[in-house]
Amino acid sequence: MNKYSQSIALICLGVASQAVMAESDIASQFKTFGNITLANDYRFRGISQTDNEMSVQGGLTLAHQSGFYVNLWASNVDLFEGNSIEMDYFLGYQWQINEKSTLDFQYIDVNYSGAEGIKPDFTEYALLYQKNSTFKDGDFFSLGANYSPDFALQTGDEIYLNIAASYPIYNNINIISTLGYTKIKGEDEFLMLFGEPNKDHYLDYKVGLTTEISGIKAELSWIDTSIDTNQKMVKDKFYVSLSKSF
Repeated sequence: MNKYSQSIALICLGVASQAVMAESDIASQFKTFGNITLANDYRFRGISQTDNEMSVQGGLTLAHQSGFYVNLWASNVDLFEGNSIEMDYFLGYQWQINEKSTLDFQYIDVNYSGAEGIKPDFTEYALLYQKNSTFKDGDFFSLGANYSPDFALQTGDEIYLNIAASYPIYNNINIISTLGYTKIKGEDEFLMLFGEPNKDHYLDYKVGLTTEISGIKAELSWIDTSIDTNQKMVKDKFYVSLSKSF
């Protein structure tokens, strides 16, 4: 091999090494994680999405070290004729305020594929503030605000405000609570969605306990809403779930 040929070989080897290193560097910037949940119901803002029956849910997230992430989430549902699955897509950015606090900006696309004769799909924009270990290591607090310009079944503007907290009380047992406020465009839309006349808003709330055993998170909680109808989908329920993250 002459000098020139040897130089070309060294350059090619260097480029190949840089390409491998670049690939490795790019891959190290991403993290993938997910979860799967088995529960005795699927409650969305206090409302059963599975007619008070069992649900299986799963999610997968691809996150970049810059703070941007993509999330896919799905669950079985029992809401609309011809539809049995809800699939949601999240695009988000998480700003790390400090070691204990974050602020998330999200675009959420909710889909009920196969629903016949109606358009239940909708999109939302969300802002979520989260803080950990405020009073005690392991505690959690969040404030959220969601807005949809055209909510489910094309019912127009919807606003959802939520506050949630978790506090360790003994070993790995935590007490949890949430309070949510939903405001729909008007009384006609509220009647169509939830069956209660002369109202355009409601509260949902939850209180319960969580623990983790061998990597499996268990939750037992009580969920209810302020909606006053005979529909069992809005009635209070004891909720039980098992979740595994990976």
